[in-house]
Amino acid sequence: MSTIGRRINLGLVLFVVLSMVGTGGTTVLYQDSASELRTQNENLREQNAELRQNLDETRGELQSTQSRVDELEATLDTRSEDVDQVATELNRTEQQLNATEVQLSETRQSLRESEDRVEELQGTVSDLRSERNDLQDRVDSLNNEIDDLEGENEDLEEQVSDLNDEIDSLESRIDNLEGDIEDLNDEIDDLEQDLKQACNALDNTNETSSACQGV
Repeated sequence: MSTIGRRINLGLVLFVVLSMVGTGGTTVLYQDSASELRTQNENLREQNAELRQNLDETRGELQSTQSRVDELEATLDTRSEDVDQVATELNRTEQQLNATEVQLSETRQSLRESEDRVEELQGTVSDLRSERNDLQDRVDSLNNEIDDLEGENEDLEEQVSDLNDEIDSLESRIDNLEGDIEDLNDEIDDLEQDLKQACNALDNTNETSSACQGV
């Protein structure tokens, strides 16, 4: 019940009582009622002061809570920006990783092809050297025969000249092939260096490719 409601009820009761007891008891009843009203008024003042204090405390807590909410919202905005930045960097790193994987695969394929070519050329050089040795043996044999025939075998000398020309041609081919082998070995060294760099790039991103095993 509100304060106004209580006062109206007390006034009605006082009016009824005054009507019943007459003028003689009016003074006593009025003093009692006034004392009771003062007591109630004092109690209401105390309650009002307490409520005001509670209201001030509540407002302070609300202000503190609002400040905390503002701080949390600012922190959330910052965290959201950080998450967006990390996601962007992660996407860029993933793209770089994919590009490195492609480069690594291409480098590995080129390295295998160059190694196969080197093996093929080395086999060809070996065959040519064997053929050259055989021809040199024939030349030596023919030279021996020429020495024995003491200049009477012009045909043999002509054969020897032809064989020498063929030997020179074969040696020229061998020199060219050895040059090709040296170029391919240099290319293999470059490809192996590219492969190591690509594998190091993968290691820096904490990723490991099967192509890097054994490198």
